[in-house]
Amino acid sequence: MQWEMLTLEDGHRQVRVEAPWEEIAPDYDDILKDYRRVHIPGFRPGKTSLNVIEQRCRREISDRISRRGAQRLGRLALEQAGAEAAGHLEVSEVEWEKGQPFRFTVRFFPLPKFELPDSRSFRAAAENAEDPQGELSRRLLEFVDFPFPDALVRAELALEGLAGCESGSDAWQAAAQRVRLMLILKRIAREEGIEVEEAEVDRRIEAKAAEFGTNVGTLSAELARGGGRARLQDLLLAESVLEYLLENLQDPA
Repeated sequence: MQWEMLTLEDGHRQVRVEAPWEEIAPDYDDILKDYRRVHIPGFRPGKTSLNVIEQRCRREISDRISRRGAQRLGRLALEQAGAEAAGHLEVSEVEWEKGQPFRFTVRFFPLPKFELPDSRSFRAAAENAEDPQGELSRRLLEFVDFPFPDALVRAELALEGLAGCESGSDAWQAAAQRVRLMLILKRIAREEGIEVEEAEVDRRIEAKAAEFGTNVGTLSAELARGGGRARLQDLLLAESVLEYLLENLQDPA
């Protein structure tokens, strides 16, 4: 895989990535397996040939390979470059054909630099709290403060349907706290090697679809369009990091 990193005037960074087909082929094969279960008129479920699936479902497959492959390889490119995104990776200029190199661009805000406190300082407060995860989150916000781009707060407000909120309002301050906590948890996740795979996000979407009585594909498409999938992945990462910290706050037996 090859990549080129650029710094943009508005504080964003941008990386252009090119990967050989072999690096994206496993994602493509997994997506095709999913579409083999889709009913296509004239074919029995599960019996549709791959050529027919590739022709009939090309747009849907393209959307998924673009999202899934670009996110995974984009994160890998950032890791190789020693960079880390503060928010979501904005994917654009995706170019792909089966068997050909996979090319795309991602734009992101770099994660601000800040020091993490010794988690042992939270031991008593977390162990004795009625809501250990909530108390741990409050302590992290109390001990770790740093500046970050207003654009991240605006993006958070937009996901909440509050895009018109002004800087300094209660809604803005609450969104800023959520953003800062997520950035702290992302830094901890990176240092501790905690990740959330795409398959975990898919499983949570399937569970939510069953809970709401809706189609998995429909819910997944809605989340992808509105940035909800990336947000869900962040929430799963936050859960994993807080659970990890709480487990490691316990005294050894």
